[in-house]
Amino acid sequence: MAGRSDLIHTGISEVLAHQVPMPDDTPSDQRPITEARLLAMVNASGDSFWEMDVDRRFVHISDNMCRTMGYPREELHGRPVLEFMTPEYRAEIIRLAASRGSANDPLAHAGPIRHEGEFFRKDGSRLWVETVSVPVFDDHGTHLGYFGITRDVTERKRAEQALRDANRQLEEQLRHIQDLHALMREQAIRDELTGVHNRRHFVEVAQRELDRARRHGMTLSLVMLDIDHFKSVNDQHGHHTGDAALQAVGAMLSDTTRAEDLACRLGGEEFAVLLMGMGHDGAMERAETWRSTLAAMHIPTDGTPLRLTASFGVATFPLQADCLVDLMKVADARMYRAKSQGRDRVAGDTLTR
Repeated sequence: MAGRSDLIHTGISEVLAHQVPMPDDTPSDQRPITEARLLAMVNASGDSFWEMDVDRRFVHISDNMCRTMGYPREELHGRPVLEFMTPEYRAEIIRLAASRGSANDPLAHAGPIRHEGEFFRKDGSRLWVETVSVPVFDDHGTHLGYFGITRDVTERKRAEQALRDANRQLEEQLRHIQDLHALMREQAIRDELTGVHNRRHFVEVAQRELDRARRHGMTLSLVMLDIDHFKSVNDQHGHHTGDAALQAVGAMLSDTTRAEDLACRLGGEEFAVLLMGMGHDGAMERAETWRSTLAAMHIPTDGTPLRLTASFGVATFPLQADCLVDLMKVADARMYRAKSQGRDRVAGDTLTR
């Protein structure tokens, strides 16, 4: 049967093959590789050597291991290594052992394994370690125990965690910047008072949608509306009531337009809605719905609640206009025709209400 020194030589040699390069003997050095020399080589590396029995109790611990763990050798000797492991590391070791075990062939999984986890030092602090270990058998295949080399990687783990924390903070900052950019863009295309889109954004999107409709032979309609007697509202009730009236119109349009449609405040008391893919009759019906909804609304004032009305003009591409400028001119002219015919009505190509 192989002696203990032979077993140590075999175990350490296998472990060192999976660890950092160690000081080698020169070709002219013919001194025998004794147990003492092997242990001296391991200690010189700064890593820690240990030997355990089949129950994973320490039977030999190097000086480096004792210093790293903060225990005198006599307090480690004979104690199961699992006692010093965090619950997570202990569970990982048990899982690895179960995955490598083979009752019929104990040598089937005899190769070195690498694992890392946390030990508890004597002072209660935690120590991250990386270990390469190998089970050791005698010449007859009897399992004798384990050899291993353990390295303190606490600083490396702290650096890795610091890098993860820095990356996480950077990602959070980037998300915040992206959110701010999105907010700034939204603010740039929205009318601050009413919440609907502003004129500049409306013209950009309307031109793009009209070009797309032309390419694909589609139709779209434009509804323009102007609040009736708005100057009198400001003069009689004050600008705060006028602002409330504008906000009410903006809220109504936001709540009742489809996701694909585009509502905007063109300026002053004038609004517009671009209805994608909608023909003239459908647009007339939609405008009438908005007219009746608005006429039923009342804006709070210091005295009698204010009743709002508006005049609407409807134009459709490509039947009544071939470009955005002409489409807006036709809708605008029909809107003022509705005003001249008594206000609070919808004017389109063939029907005026």
